[in-house]
Amino acid sequence: MHSQKTDEAGVRAATRAWVDAFNAGDLAKTCAQYHPDAVLWGTTAQALITTEEGLHQYFEGHCLAASPPTISLGAHRIRVYAGMAINTGSYTLHTRVDGVKRALPARFSFTYCRVGSDWLIVDHHSSFVPASGPPS
Repeated sequence: MHSQKTDEAGVRAATRAWVDAFNAGDLAKTCAQYHPDAVLWGTTAQALITTEEGLHQYFEGHCLAASPPTISLGAHRIRVYAGMAINTGSYTLHTRVDGVKRALPARFSFTYCRVGSDWLIVDHHSSFVPASGPPS
């Protein structure tokens, strides 16, 4: 039997495992956080990624870069619904752009499904925070 607190802790741990794997540049562990049917709208992806091979190719560019980017997780909010969970929040992407260190604010949504005792990402959307501008 799963409790709300246990499920939230599991989703929090799954999110932390994703961040830790990404920050370590560990391609296998990063990809292992995803369900086989997962889709990804990556921060720098030009198209929706819908295959395990596509996930691998997307993260390979990040994990195997000469100076891999890292993430600092910001505020996030977890909601759990009968075997599914959503974690929505912010992060800062630390990277180099034209050789200059940059801290780029971004946001994410992870949708998880529980498989046994594991929480796997089934839907991932990430995007940079737009520059401030006049309200529309």
